[in-house]
Amino acid sequence: MEHEEASRLRRQLMTLQRRIRREMKTGPVALSDALVLGAIERHGGTASPGQLAEDLVMTTSNVAAALRSLEAAGLISRQRDSNDARRVHIELTEDGRRLVVDDRRRRDDWLCGTINTSLSPREQKILQQAGELMSRLAYQGLDDRDELDHGDAAAG
Repeated sequence: MEHEEASRLRRQLMTLQRRIRREMKTGPVALSDALVLGAIERHGGTASPGQLAEDLVMTTSNVAAALRSLEAAGLISRQRDSNDARRVHIELTEDGRRLVVDDRRRRDDWLCGTINTSLSPREQKILQQAGELMSRLAYQGLDDRDELDHGDAAAG
């Protein structure tokens, strides 16, 4: 693939990512809060503030602001580490978990509907194959797949 073609593909992927993020904005919480909730869920429902900042490539102050907002809304709880009281673990509450599931379902519904109304069955199959290839590219050269899976902002 030529450099110009790769650049075009990158721009196309970013356009789709922006559109999916736009669909996230229609949810009950701010986009940054939704991203934090999703990252906690990808960590198995509990994560440290530092992990979240690293995974989401956010400043610790932005993560702290999102966590305050999410805690006030009853979507997360903070638990002190039993071995080190200086450490805090962020956990999804049942409401937080439900919000993540509902948000992902809404985005999946949008994507499925858009694919079904915009693409022929043949194009849909090609898109599925392209998705598999994009996954291979995303994980190329990584020793730890979790490194990407936890930090994928729009994942789920």
